[in-house]
Amino acid sequence: MEKQNDKEKGLKIEFKPFKTKSDIIVTIIMVPLLLGFFFSPKMYFVTTAEWTDWNETDKANVTAAMGEDNTEERFRLYFQYYNVLHELGHGLLRYNKGVDIHVVDEEQLVNDFAVAYWNYYGEPEKLEELYDIVTYAVENVGDNYENGVDYIALAKEHSTQKRIKNEFFNFNDYGWFQFSSVKHSIEQDKSLEDVLTEMGFKDFKLTEKRLLEHKVIDEQESTLIINEAVENFNEWGLYFPKTHQSFSGDPNMNYSKPSKNYFGIFSLIDSK
Repeated sequence: MEKQNDKEKGLKIEFKPFKTKSDIIVTIIMVPLLLGFFFSPKMYFVTTAEWTDWNETDKANVTAAMGEDNTEERFRLYFQYYNVLHELGHGLLRYNKGVDIHVVDEEQLVNDFAVAYWNYYGEPEKLEELYDIVTYAVENVGDNYENGVDYIALAKEHSTQKRIKNEFFNFNDYGWFQFSSVKHSIEQDKSLEDVLTEMGFKDFKLTEKRLLEHKVIDEQESTLIINEAVENFNEWGLYFPKTHQSFSGDPNMNYSKPSKNYFGIFSLIDSK
């Protein structure tokens, strides 16, 4: 038997041209779809409660948390000023490969972050008012405070490592947990640099401390606060994608989610 030469031993690759027009059409369609799937830009969506007319239950819940005096102003300060930074804190962890911790501990950590951010950039009187709001809320929302319940223990009883269970998402329990967490963050008074380090970030550099004034808090100003914060994150050297804010007439709807925008037409939750 004759020995095969090296060329005959090698792998032969043959280019097979398209056999039909259908092959060409399918390829023309599939290639941009695949490119769009893999290279579509990331986006972050923040949903924030707006001040509006609610049903009687929601009105009672908001009044219980914010009090009967200056209720709208206090509601806006908490949800449209403070809480949007809480939501962005979740995004910072996600997009910069921050610490992987229990979901309840993450909620505490992003509250630490939001408080530290406003300590660094915010108006002192707004933080004083925020502390008054959450102190009042902790003592008046539900009966957990009266019963001496630990807010972290309560939340962990109703959650897994990665997810808070649906039955816990009610105003008296989850709302009270969040107000208690924010109160704790304000009392701890951690520096922004220390909190970012706790979040697992190493390669960041804070910009010079400056005062960001927001005299009137409304929906438009809330969006400005988000855009301002995202710009600051990028200046620190931390990645954050373009962020879109929407508003909900439900005072319980304050959350955020990562998404991908496909072809500038539709967005889907980014599970990665």
